[in-house]
Amino acid sequence: MHRTATTCLTLAFAALTAIPIAAAPASAATAAAKPPNVRACFDGKCKITITKAVRFRISSRYGFTRLSIARVGSGMVKVRGTGPGVSSTVVLGSGGRGTINNLSVRVSSVTQKSATIRLAPR
Repeated sequence: MHRTATTCLTLAFAALTAIPIAAAPASAATAAAKPPNVRACFDGKCKITITKAVRFRISSRYGFTRLSIARVGSGMVKVRGTGPGVSSTVVLGSGGRGTINNLSVRVSSVTQKSATIRLAPR
């Protein structure tokens, strides 16, 4: 009971004197952005939202083995497929559609902080 009364008095004093009380630390989930699940894109079928450039492996059936996605310029997304002796790039804005070899790329949205891209076999 004594501890509860002391805590209540301390909080009341802090409120009256405007002394800041340290807030509980934010959870790890809200403190750091969750990275996109690039493994789900290996087969070329996924919807991915990025906040920074990503690079990941992709099935060689598309004619390349790595795919990189990055926001570039104002409201644009660059998708580049690379592999042994091959490189193909498409740059699209929000709502844009394009292809890299047999991979269809659709940019759902681009903001100042993120971009959402849908990949699908062609």
